[in-house]
Amino acid sequence: MGRRALTLLLTLGALLAPAVLWAAAEGTGRPPLYDLTMKFVNFGILLGLLYYFLRKPITQALAQRRDSIKKELEEALQARDAAEARYQEYKARVADLQAEIRTIHADFQAEGERQRGRLVADAEKAAESIRRQVESAAAHELKRATDELRTEVATLSVQLAEQLLAKAYTAEDQKKAVELTIQNIGRVH
Repeated sequence: MGRRALTLLLTLGALLAPAVLWAAAEGTGRPPLYDLTMKFVNFGILLGLLYYFLRKPITQALAQRRDSIKKELEEALQARDAAEARYQEYKARVADLQAEIRTIHADFQAEGERQRGRLVADAEKAAESIRRQVESAAAHELKRATDELRTEVATLSVQLAEQLLAKAYTAEDQKKAVELTIQNIGRVH
């Protein structure tokens, strides 16, 4: 670094020499070369003193700054790597959750179909039994018994759906699933 600074200062001195000569020639009684030489000597002494006293502090400051930048860069790279790892982990979790949601949804649909089939079979058995027992009864009694049966089936369906949904779904998912089950039971009857 010292050679670069010295080269730069000598280049600047050479470029500024004509201006200094011209200024030195006016109004002094001494030869212009003497004044110019003294100015270069003074300037050289000043540069030497600055170089002598500032070389170590500037070198140390630059070394410290370089080390600081290197450390900050390493920390930034580590932080980036950690963030990338967390991103990949979260990405994998989301993929796993989506697969799990699809599995739970398929299981829920299959369970709903099984429940529907069982409930329909149970309801048909109960209706047939009631029909045989109350054939001689009035149409009003038949309607009342059918309504009670539907209410019971709906209540059991809602309770079962709530139990299944409470285990696997959020409150919002549970609400949607209960509504869908009630609509499906309503279509069956």
